[in-house]
Amino acid sequence: MAKRRLSDQQKRRLSEKRNVKLDQENSGAEEKPGLVITNFGKKVLIESEDGTQYKCSIRQHLGKLVAGDRVFWHQDQEPFTGVISQVLERKTLLCRPGFRGEIRMIAANITQIGIVVPILPGIHPDMIDRFLVASEQIDIPSFIILNKIDLVEEDDHWAAIESILEPYFELKIPIIKTSSYKDHGLDELQKMLIDQTSVFVGASGAGKSSLINSLIPDLEIRVGELSEATGLGSHTTSNSILYHLPTGGDLIDSPGIREFTPKPCSLSELEQYYHDFEPFLEQCKFSNCSHTHEPGCAITNAVENGQISAQRLDSFHRLVEEFQA
Repeated sequence: MAKRRLSDQQKRRLSEKRNVKLDQENSGAEEKPGLVITNFGKKVLIESEDGTQYKCSIRQHLGKLVAGDRVFWHQDQEPFTGVISQVLERKTLLCRPGFRGEIRMIAANITQIGIVVPILPGIHPDMIDRFLVASEQIDIPSFIILNKIDLVEEDDHWAAIESILEPYFELKIPIIKTSSYKDHGLDELQKMLIDQTSVFVGASGAGKSSLINSLIPDLEIRVGELSEATGLGSHTTSNSILYHLPTGGDLIDSPGIREFTPKPCSLSELEQYYHDFEPFLEQCKFSNCSHTHEPGCAITNAVENGQISAQRLDSFHRLVEEFQA
């Protein structure tokens, strides 16, 4: 006999009944603060104030949670389990578009973004610019981690790399050169992370996991405990995960991505996020200048005169096209 399918209304009623039952069971339970370590499907792993981790269900009306979220929760009758009852207001939230138009959260309550760019397979300025825009949108600083520098063998290679990164030097964006293989730059990186809640972002293969292994000596033990707690088996970074750094501060490891697009915005808003454009924006002949074909465009003139990098203007145009699509 085929199983009868429930309507959406019936599903909502069942969910409401389950929530009422959970509320009744936890009515005498103490509400406690917690920190979301990772999300794994319909549940999250949270850390209590004493450092103990609990697998928690989420009230349906609360929506999805992500690493870095601050919550209140009730302990369940089963050991090391609980129910999230409240999500505190997020100070910051980094997101990216997912499939079918939904928004995928990357990390909450972060104070800075570390953009990991590798020497190999290659540096992609477009990716850097997109994360710089995202950091501007949520009003937090970002810095660049130039990773795998042990793979640079010739001066000509360094010259090409410095040419790509020159616009970011001029914008005074911190750039830290690192190599987990040769233990280079890790002290400087650790100092940057102290007392911060940072997220490492970048493409797959950028070397984020190797860097985090170097920064957290007992990472394998922590990953084993995480796998045991979530029941997911061997660890892969398919969801963001928060780690406490031994030198102080928290670090969120995010999944590697092929492409990243910041939150869509108007052309005039996007202009403000490209700070190298600022000295020239009021000089364009037309107030609605798109900085493409218009005569008297101060931005395109600045590119021709070497005052703005052509790669930066190209990345700006690509974002405009995506936002208008």
